Amino acid sequence: MRLHRHAALLPLISLAASCASLPAFPRTPAVAASFPSDDSVRAMLAAIVPDPQRHGAVVGIIEPDGRRRIVAYGSAAEGGPPLNAESVFEIGSVSKAFAGVVLADMARRGELSLAEPLARLLPAGVRVPARNGREITLADLATHTSGLPAMPGNFPRPENASAYASYTVGQMYDFLSSYTLPRDPGERYEYSNLVALLGETLATRAAKPYAVVVQERVLAPLGMTSTAITPTGEMERRMTRGSSGFGDPQPYFVAPAFTASGGLRSTMNDMLRFAEANLSPDTSGIHGALRESRRGRFGPFNSDGDLSALGWAADSAGGAGLSGGTFGYGAYLYVNPDEHRAIVVLTNLAGREATLLGAHLVYPSAVPAPKRSVARAVVGAYRAGGIDAALARYRALRGTPATRSGAEPSELNAVGYWLLRRHALDDAIAIFRANAEAFPREPNPHDSLGDALLAAGRIEEAVRSYERAVALAEAGGDPKVASYREHLAAARRAPGS
Repeated sequence: MRLHRHAALLPLISLAASCASLPAFPRTPAVAASFPSDDSVRAMLAAIVPDPQRHGAVVGIIEPDGRRRIVAYGSAAEGGPPLNAESVFEIGSVSKAFAGVVLADMARRGELSLAEPLARLLPAGVRVPARNGREITLADLATHTSGLPAMPGNFPRPENASAYASYTVGQMYDFLSSYTLPRDPGERYEYSNLVALLGETLATRAAKPYAVVVQERVLAPLGMTSTAITPTGEMERRMTRGSSGFGDPQPYFVAPAFTASGGLRSTMNDMLRFAEANLSPDTSGIHGALRESRRGRFGPFNSDGDLSALGWAADSAGGAGLSGGTFGYGAYLYVNPDEHRAIVVLTNLAGREATLLGAHLVYPSAVPAPKRSVARAVVGAYRAGGIDAALARYRALRGTPATRSGAEPSELNAVGYWLLRRHALDDAIAIFRANAEAFPREPNPHDSLGDALLAAGRIEEAVRSYERAVALAEAGGDPKVASYREHLAAARRAPGS
């Protein structure tokens, strides 16, 4: 799950990034006829890894003939060994697929029903919101159609690794008990990291911790010995060190309330085992659960005809996948049983590069190969010459073909939150303001500017910026409007407002 909303480095899901799922699956053109050569993949990795002496990426491919190909580029850490197929990475929101498999397995065994109300499997004191008599079911939760927001409104902001480590399941229950649904469950898709509640319900029904449940139901049957929520000593010895999209070393992602949403760590070899199992024509045992978890159950939820499955997104070409990330890692998974092909990308560098590279390898004519990041260039200029140099660099690079177009608000937004984490409040405000001016009709830059103004104690300005974000989101039908409203309400309650 990258989970932090403001990281804005993944198109749809991620845990430490608002969590991320796949970018839109194009209906046409179809998936690639073949994957590029190892040399071509390595060249793509060289374009997206800014410093191979500190971090890198591994790409795993399964060809229709069953052949595996693995291309590694870069290092496990600064001064660390080269990456390989046994290097351990955080996989963020790709963990959601595993929760979906557990859910499908328990439903297949008759241990629960996908239509079972969430309220039946949570502690008695927890109130689960309903609307018009429609309760949130386990299927609603797993398909992101529950009506719950991307993140709980009582989650600490600005989001960082320590916020995830300190946020408890009890706090998530408190939010759930006080939340009012904006629409009926099952009515609309909205990506939500509150899929984490699914882990609690599965653990309750199995009478075991979720970490044990996913180990027994999925990891052990598939021989995934280097995948776990709490890594073994051997896994720890092979653990890579993650870094932010701007190269700052990151702590490991510990999120007790979001275990099912983004808590797994894994290796390329293990992820390819998972991918191979999803390609199998077998329908018995765990393979039946894998197949059921990938089946589209809601949608299409976008103009490309994608369907929401149990933790996955299913495309119109017979495939399914998702992406994810944490504060130091990125991950992408796509499987297509009809063509017996799969792609996995793992990086120890936070950002959307894993997603964009994976999507490009699957849909090369529809998703361009990822280019060098404008945001990283802006950060480099900031380190060298301060805020004026950073803004000048952004204006010079925006729209140039050698880098990402810069036509996305997320580019400058990422720089702004990087500055906030460094407590450079005035510089962060300048960056967010420039972003809001460049994209005046986009709600997120205004919401992010509100974050920086609030952090600086400029409450009235923050409220105005949040109000602008809410108005734009309401006018445009933005799915994150509930989150923007929560931010506005919090600002209005702030001392001095």
